[in-house]
Amino acid sequence: MSNSGKLLFGPERIPYRLRVSRRRRSVGLTVTDTGELWVHAPQGLSQAAIHRVITKNRAWIDKKQAERREALNRLEAGKVYYQGRTYGVRFIPRGLTSIRLAKDVVLISLESSHTDPWPQLLSWYCQEAAILLTGRVDYFTPRLGLGPPTRLEVRNWRRRWGECRPDGRLRFNWRLVLLPPEIMDYVVVHELVHLLVPGHPPGFWQEVGKYLPDYAQRRGWLKVYGSPFLIWKFEASESGADQAGQTSSDKIPAPKG
Repeated sequence: MSNSGKLLFGPERIPYRLRVSRRRRSVGLTVTDTGELWVHAPQGLSQAAIHRVITKNRAWIDKKQAERREALNRLEAGKVYYQGRTYGVRFIPRGLTSIRLAKDVVLISLESSHTDPWPQLLSWYCQEAAILLTGRVDYFTPRLGLGPPTRLEVRNWRRRWGECRPDGRLRFNWRLVLLPPEIMDYVVVHELVHLLVPGHPPGFWQEVGKYLPDYAQRRGWLKVYGSPFLIWKFEASESGADQAGQTSSDKIPAPKG
C-alpha cells in the first residue's frame, strides 16, 4: 500500500502512521517512545475499518500518549543522568581524567569548546554500565543457584533493555546506568530467571517474585518512565548555563511500592 509509513490522519484528525503486512490477520496499535501512534494492519484493509479501530481504542491511545509525554517532559536539555539522578554538566580544560562524577555535577574534560562531548560521554556510560551490571549479576547469580554467565555484553540498543542467549550469554543495554538502581536490578533478575525458565509463563513471574517481590511496580515504572531513555542523547543547553556550573541533582521518581 502506498500509504505505508506515511503520516495520515484518522477520526478527529488523530495523526498516525500505517504499516501494512500480508502476514497480519488483525489490526495492532503501538504508541512509540515519542508518543507517535502506529497502526499495523493487514494488507487490503480499508481506511474506514482502520479508523473504526482507532475510534474504539481512543481511550487507550490517549492514555498511552499522555504517559509518553509525561515521561519525555522529565528530561531536561543540558542535563545528564546516572543511576536515577539528574546532574548538571560542567566542561573543564583537558585533564588526566576525561569524565568525573562530582557531588552535584558531571565534569567533562574537553580539548576545546568545539569538541562534541557525546562520544566521550557515551564511552564513559558504557564503562560504568559494564562495572555496575557485572556487580549486580555477581550478586544475584548465587542467590538464584546459578554459576557465572558465559559472557556479559553491554549493547547500544533503542528497543530493549536486556537479553539472555541460549548459550548463557547475557546482554544488557548501557542505558540501564541512567535509571534507578532498583530498575537495573529488575532487568538483571529478569534475564537471569530466563536461564531457569524460558519464556514468560506464570512460573517465570513466580520465580522473579521470589527475589523481587515488588517486581510488578519496577516493571511498570520501566514501561512508562524508562521509554524516553531508550532514545536519550545528551545535548548542551542553548543558554550554556551548565557550562558555568549550575547543577541539579534531582532524583528521577522512584517506582511506586
